Parts: sequence; structure tokens; C-alpha cells
Amino acid sequence: MSFRNILEVPTGVVIVVSLLALGAAAQDKKEFTYTVGPRAVVSITNNYGPITVRPSPNRQVVVETVTHSDAVSLVNEQHGDRIELRSMSTRQGSNLVDYTVLVPIDAFVSLRSSDGTIRAQGLRGDVILEAAAGSIEVTDIRDAHLHVRTLTGPISLTDIRGSHLDIHSVSGNVNLRNVTGPSVEVNSGSGLISYEGDPGPVGEYLLTSHSGDLDVSIPASALVDIKARSIKGQSDPDFPIATGFSANRTGNLLLKPGTITGSRFELRSFRGKIHLKRP
Repeated sequence: MSFRNILEVPTGVVIVVSLLALGAAAQDKKEFTYTVGPRAVVSITNNYGPITVRPSPNRQVVVETVTHSDAVSLVNEQHGDRIELRSMSTRQGSNLVDYTVLVPIDAFVSLRSSDGTIRAQGLRGDVILEAAAGSIEVTDIRDAHLHVRTLTGPISLTDIRGSHLDIHSVSGNVNLRNVTGPSVEVNSGSGLISYEGDPGPVGEYLLTSHSGDLDVSIPASALVDIKARSIKGQSDPDFPIATGFSANRTGNLLLKPGTITGSRFELRSFRGKIHLKRP
């Protein structure tokens, strides 16, 4: 190695180390704790990054934020049992600040973001989730009222039990896996709606897409009543039925004569295809 190369290597190392140090300095981590009573209201608006909410083991709301830009400012307010959190920024971006929040399990939670990912896990109270282009991921929700809205962002619901669901997206795909509830309504303008799992003995399921497909997969052991209709699309049900089933017909499937219990599905699509599977 020449004398010149020996001098250049340490200089390069110093530059890399300096850049890493600057990157680490740009991250600002903060934590706030609030004590609330039963049925507290927690509202979070973050248009500059993701929001993650999980249950707290006590009556405290624990807020952890990580900012990645000096342009971001945080507004935290407590009004009795109501907590309001929101981010502000002098420039646009989807990865400027991250929120991770623990809330009491019975809290009323409202989360809003433009294109950041919203994640809600393990909650039991009323939950409202709204995003524009960002995705929404919900897992392990029980005995709750869940309201979800997106424009183009996809929606994923997994392990939702005994809950009332009201799900709407303009063009995002909606995926439901292991979802049961007395009332489940899903509507997407052009996105795919898929349902997979056992709906349980009692439930009303309304899945509607204007131009997107509907994919429904229910175990052979589940008793269900299904009415499916696609005006201009096609249907290719794999369910065993005695008579034919066309895109412009309504069919009732798998509810045995004399059976008074069984979840009921109504599948509607104007232009999309309806796929029914019975694995």
C-alpha cells in the first residue's frame, strides 16, 4: 500500500463515522406517561409517520415518540380522561416521527394518518382507524366496535373475535382472517375483499365491492347461509351445491334443512368476480 493510500483510508473512515453520528443525533426519543380513568379517550393524529397502539397493563397511557427530523414538533394534551396527541411539521414526509402508545385495554381509541402505517393490537374498546394511502393492520381485537376507513391504503384484519366491524376503503384491498362477530360490514370501491376462516355459529357478514373481486374461504365444518350476486362479473363457487350457480343468481349454500344457527353471508359485486372455497 502506498503512503497516499495509507492516509486516505483513515480519512474515509472518519467521514463514515461522522455521518453515522449525525444520523444518530437526528433521532430524538421521548416518553410521556398519563394516568386516566375507565373508558378513557385517546386520540392520535400523525401525518408524518406510523402509529402503533397496544394495551397497557394498568390505567396509564404511555407514549413513546421517535422523531427523525428537526422539522417535527409534538403536541400532547390531557383533558381529564381524554388524551390528544398530534404531530406537526414544517415539511412533508412519511417517516419523520414514529408513535408507539400503550393504552388501557378498555379505552376509546382514534388513530389518524395520511400515508403512515397504523397498527392496533390487543384492544377491547371502541376503535376508529383512518388513513389515506397508508396501510392499516389490526390484530387480536375482542368484544369491540371497530371502524376502519382508507382511501387507497390496504386493510388487514386478523384474529378479530366477537366484534362489530364497519370497514370501508375507496380502492384499497381488505383482507380478513379469522374474523368473527355479530355484525361485519366490508365495502371497497375497487379493491379485493378476501375472507378466510370459520365465522362461528352466529353472525351477519356483508361484503361489497363495486369492481373488485370477492374471495371467501370457509372450512367444510362450518354451517353458513350464503347469498352471492355479481351483476356483470363471474362466479366460480367451489361449494358443493345441487343446482347451478351463475353470476346473476342468488344462491343459498350449506345451511342444512332445519338448522336455525349459522352465520349468514351476503356477497355483492357489480363488476368483480366472486370466488367461494370450502377447504
